[in-house]
Order: sequence, then C-alpha cells, then structure tokens
Amino acid sequence: MFPTISIAGSGLSVDQTWIDTIGGNIANAQDNVTPGQPVYREQSVEVAPLPNVSVTGQVGPGSGVHVEAINLSAGKGILTYDPTNPIANKQGYVLSPNINMGHELTTLVEAQVNYEADATVLQNSDTAYKNVLSIKA
Repeated sequence: MFPTISIAGSGLSVDQTWIDTIGGNIANAQDNVTPGQPVYREQSVEVAPLPNVSVTGQVGPGSGVHVEAINLSAGKGILTYDPTNPIANKQGYVLSPNINMGHELTTLVEAQVNYEADATVLQNSDTAYKNVLSIKA
C-alpha cells in the first residue's frame, strides 16, 4: 500500500550490510598470518534491484534493492618482512591482508550518507502517510 516505506527500508537493510562489511574489513586489516596460511580477504557487497511486478504482469525495477552477494577479493595478501613478529616464518616474513584503509574509510562515509538518506526518506514518508490518513472527509 505504501511502497516508499518498503523501498527505503530495503535501502536501509542494504546500507547496514554494507556498513557491517566495511567494519569487518577495517577490523581485520591488521590480521597477520604466517605465509602459507589463509589471509583475510577484503569483502564487498553486491547490490541488485528487486523486481517490480506490475498489475499487467510485466517485471521491471522499482521495488527497492537487496544484497545479491558478499564477494571476496582475489588478493593474496602482502608479504612483509618483520622478523620480530612471533608468527613470522623462518625467513622473517608475515602475510598481511591487502586492505586499503583509505578506500575503506571513504566507502564507510558513502555508506553512512546513503543510510542517512534512506532513513530521512523513511521518516518523511511516514509523516506524509500519517497526514494523509488523518484527513477527514
């Protein structure tokens, strides 16, 4: 009945997943491992539109968005010489995740702005619908 609320709500859900994924990338950016062990790989959110089925049965965009997948980067990590690290191999190397903190923080700001915009749309829609419903004939 009120599509704006569900559309904005789907955006909020995607934005929250995006923020959580970025937080995981930032939290694991310093997770060094011994070379040869699996290293943390950057995660990214893939978003897709929800299909909108019209009264005539035609499908098109317009019903919101959803998380299609959470993808892992192909990066293998960065080999760093640190012989004082207790997990370093015999040659003194550790493997670090290939996380670009500048990129992560920039996308975090973008995700927060998107979240705020979706929340504002949701609040304004709620107010508008309440006003419409309170009109008396």
